[in-house]
Amino acid sequence: MSCTYTDNQIVEQWLECQASPLTRSCYARDVRRLRAHTHKPLNQTSLGDLLSFAQSLSEAGLAPISRARTLAAVKSLFGFCRPITYIETDPAIALPLPRYESRLAERMIGEGDVERLLSVEASLRDRALVALL
Repeated sequence: MSCTYTDNQIVEQWLECQASPLTRSCYARDVRRLRAHTHKPLNQTSLGDLLSFAQSLSEAGLAPISRARTLAAVKSLFGFCRPITYIETDPAIALPLPRYESRLAERMIGEGDVERLLSVEASLRDRALVALL
């Protein structure tokens, strides 16, 4: 490998690529958790290590959506490492993400509720706001 960076430097560079401070914070926590689990440098981490890490997330009681986000962060990190030749092969490419049930529909109101909102006697301002929504 031609890259002479340390794991810490690679992780910092990768985190700097993340636009949101909240994303950077979550991803930094995810990488700390991964490194604490494997006790290996990134360039010596195998698919078996990553699968073991994924299992540990499940055993720790993380919800499927949280596990998926954590593993997506890990996949992103290894995806970052490969093009800069910090790793020869990307073990995370074969790492499956857990399935989870989308709960978006629970936050939506039904068509009947929308019709009721539109039919309510309201001020012009309120009708405009409801129509806009």
